[in-house]
Amino acid sequence: MIPRQVVYEALVDVFELSPVAICISTAEYVSRYIMANPAYLNLIGRSWEEIADQPMYLDTVRNLDDPNRLRRLHELETSGLYQLEEVDLRHSSGRIIPTLISTQRRTINGQTLDIEIIIDNSERKAFERGILEAAYTDVVTGLPNRAAFDHRLRNLLAQWHVDQGVALAYIDLNGFKSVNDRHGHLVGDRVLRHVAERLRGFVDPQRFAARIGGDEFVLLSTFPRDHAPTADDLHAFAETICTPMPVDDRQLAIGAAIGVAMCMTAIDADALLRQADTLMYAAKATGRTIAVDLGWIDGA
Repeated sequence: MIPRQVVYEALVDVFELSPVAICISTAEYVSRYIMANPAYLNLIGRSWEEIADQPMYLDTVRNLDDPNRLRRLHELETSGLYQLEEVDLRHSSGRIIPTLISTQRRTINGQTLDIEIIIDNSERKAFERGILEAAYTDVVTGLPNRAAFDHRLRNLLAQWHVDQGVALAYIDLNGFKSVNDRHGHLVGDRVLRHVAERLRGFVDPQRFAARIGGDEFVLLSTFPRDHAPTADDLHAFAETICTPMPVDDRQLAIGAAIGVAMCMTAIDADALLRQADTLMYAAKATGRTIAVDLGWIDGA
């Protein structure tokens, strides 16, 4: 039979050589490092001399009173363990590392400590982000698509602020079908990309642009109560996105019918979109190459 001491020494080797990050800490509200293996030190980009006996929260992202942290502490106190919890760690460079942590609380010879096994979850998170971005991105223009716009609009209206107004510009290109019919869909796609690039010039923390249909785009904006967009602002916007665009050796001109629905009170997303759509059709009915119809809607 192999002596217990030999088994203990083998387990120490497992701790030191494991490619999986492992650390041991005190079982306190502000826990401190007792021991960490090389894989853990490599994960956070620190040496043992830097972290020995230091508070572990210094290498995490959330505050000590973060609800998820408090829930994990409660599970340790009541059940003695938790498994595969998502916890972000901070690398010494400042980079955030998504991890999955499993922790078991043990009492050995009267000493209570926490043993943590940490899995780097960066690749899976990057893969998930890639899938989400693909699902929310229009493949022709690279702009957010209809699904991304719906998500953004509903989140924005759910977080309504009383000092904030919302403007939704619904943009339908005039003359785009004739471009496709005359020059082909490849040229049509290039026109769409030109329009998308011009819309990106308006995007900032208060403005969000998306392609929501074949030749339909939106620009969703927020503005302070006393700085609502004016008709002149919107006509200048329309002229900018409809400037003749170079495609091969020709200049192609398109127009746009734009309906702009604005609101200063909380409103249903479908109602705001419906109003912008109605205004867009009113602009199109004028027969002008570039036309803008602006209207206010009361969400009460």
